[in-house]
Amino acid sequence: MGLARERVIKEIGSLEDAAKVEETVKTGYCDDIADNIGLWIAVEEDIADSYRRLSRKLDPRVARKLDELSKNSGETLETLRKLQKSLEALTEERSRRIHTLREMKES
Repeated sequence: MGLARERVIKEIGSLEDAAKVEETVKTGYCDDIADNIGLWIAVEEDIADSYRRLSRKLDPRVARKLDELSKNSGETLETLRKLQKSLEALTEERSRRIHTLREMKES
């Protein structure tokens, strides 16, 4: 195993505790991170668009640099969208875990 570290959460002592921890992870991490990635995607799209528009108004040498920056924003967008898909899969798995714990608690 890795280096020892202090626990972030208390020991899970019941199915109720487990469900609460899973829900907290989903709402406090997965959902918040997904929201922020969505906003970042929107900002990056706006940046790329702004660089393209600005490049049309400026000297060709500067325009080429802005086009490169716009292209870089496009690459960032691709990475963010992959990250978004991965996070969606993690969130779905977290939801399944919550559902399983609730079913176990009820039986």
